[in-house]
Amino acid sequence: MYELCTFSLFRLYELKQKSINVYISDRTIGGMLMNDIKGIKNMYSVLTACLIIVGLVLLAIPGIALNAVCIIFGIYLIIYGVVKIIGYFAKDVYQLAFQFDLALGIVAAIVGIVFICKTSSIVQILSTCIGIVMLIDATLKIQTSLDSKRFGISSWWLMLVMAIMVAAVGIMLILMPGETTKVMIRLIGLNLCLDGVLNLIIVVNTVKTDRKLRG
Repeated sequence: MYELCTFSLFRLYELKQKSINVYISDRTIGGMLMNDIKGIKNMYSVLTACLIIVGLVLLAIPGIALNAVCIIFGIYLIIYGVVKIIGYFAKDVYQLAFQFDLALGIVAAIVGIVFICKTSSIVQILSTCIGIVMLIDATLKIQTSLDSKRFGISSWWLMLVMAIMVAAVGIMLILMPGETTKVMIRLIGLNLCLDGVLNLIIVVNTVKTDRKLRG
């Protein structure tokens, strides 16, 4: 999520500052890097689409069992973790590897396994757990949006607004664990949808930034 944009914004900015010309002498190498970015972008896009779909389902069917929500979110975290680990080991000729993706991927996968294996325990604090995850993610994306402004990305403000909205709903999930199951599930669904849309915006801008810097 956040790390994909962080990777591109910070590292591609370094490419620009060092005036690395990949259009002529490194055109083939540049194409290899672009293919890596596209591949990871596609994986993130699929995950994001799944996140939005799950969010819409929860909004439409708030009566779904919390156990099911817990398992679905656990599966998502495991897949997300695997994608991040793959992203870390993706071939990157400029050594622009996702700096923290290996650790984040492992942690996400482990948390996902806990969600699935300890469903009966997690379900009692499900809204708080998801709220914390979303709040942390939103905080990182707020930083991403501000970095985007520095790099001249026009839609930085949209990222910021969406990230703040995700953070706000995340805080509500943390502070309102005693709400009815339907209200809680709708809040979770809303947060997943908002986070999914935000991820799409970041992914699109990541590829656009790469293309722009490569001319």
